[in-house]
Amino acid sequence: MEEKLLAPLRDVPLPPSAVDLHRAVRDGRRRVRRRRIAATATAGLAVVAVLAAAPALVGRADRPTPVTPAIPPSPTAAPMPATAPAAFDPARQYAEFGWVPPVMTDRTVRTGTDQLALTASAPQTSPRPVKDAPAAELRIVSAGRDITLGIDRDFAVAAGRAGSAGLEPAEPVNGRTARWNTNAAVEPRSAALRWEYAPGAWAEVIVRHIPESAGDPRAVARRIALDLRYAVDWPIRLPVRFATPPAGLKPMAYLVSRMANDRWDVELSYGTGKRTKYGDWPLVVLMLPRKSTTGDDGVIGDPTSRIDGHPARRTSSLDGGASLQVYGVQGLYVEMTAHDKATLRKLGGNLDGLFRSATFHPEAHDWR
Repeated sequence: MEEKLLAPLRDVPLPPSAVDLHRAVRDGRRRVRRRRIAATATAGLAVVAVLAAAPALVGRADRPTPVTPAIPPSPTAAPMPATAPAAFDPARQYAEFGWVPPVMTDRTVRTGTDQLALTASAPQTSPRPVKDAPAAELRIVSAGRDITLGIDRDFAVAAGRAGSAGLEPAEPVNGRTARWNTNAAVEPRSAALRWEYAPGAWAEVIVRHIPESAGDPRAVARRIALDLRYAVDWPIRLPVRFATPPAGLKPMAYLVSRMANDRWDVELSYGTGKRTKYGDWPLVVLMLPRKSTTGDDGVIGDPTSRIDGHPARRTSSLDGGASLQVYGVQGLYVEMTAHDKATLRKLGGNLDGLFRSATFHPEAHDWR
């Protein structure tokens, strides 16, 4: 949208500037991308930063304490693990939902080395987020880590750093210590239950906008917690495979959303364990099904060049990074960004080679 608004000025010479236009556009693209993800997974991690300040604004003195019935786990529930991983493999899924309310059919998984987030949500039919869509989110961290009390996109913190304000005693989850977290239960018909799923490691289930017909939100959260499956060790199936690991980098975080009507959204982050000075992972690859070859509210910028017959757009940043947007790739939109000069140098000075090394699988049933 920004591109279209500025179109009349496109040919007007600009004076030298210290403003990194590439980074400004990239940050705007990130916000647009998160709004799109939020529209399809209301409780997903893309919206948690917006809600992080909410606990301080919501009074709780007059909030009644719901009566939470004891709900036994279903026969499919896996036993609680004796130990937690020292670190997660971002390319694999450690835990999975067992039971969730049947209406929550959309799924989002966001992996990392010290945290995993799963979201189950009701399908969205509108391009704009539906504020009261029922959703459940699991947040789980590796050994020696804790979970922030608020709603944060990056929620893993060092053990003992989360604090205890707003925590209430809860019935143990499969024999393990548990607490109700009122800091995260800030939306209507919501509840947040955290427990020590393994010694020194915590998990939390947050449910939001639970319909009256489903019963008490705390009972729903507890039933989900009791029925989780640990150590499933599933590989994250993706719509792309690279011929070689990108620039010797390894997976650091994956975000994969799969929704109704064959909609999906994938963001892959690669690095060596250290973010850039701006907080980005060195290499980020974004893909979504999209046949249009122009920019709009979901994709910032119109193509200005081509690569292998596909409309494309190349931009660079003042810090030496660069982005490559490619439109109409077997019905996909593909965006690759090297967030620093060192990463771009490892890729041969541009992102064309990385794009050409990729094999795409646009149909979700063909993901590898």
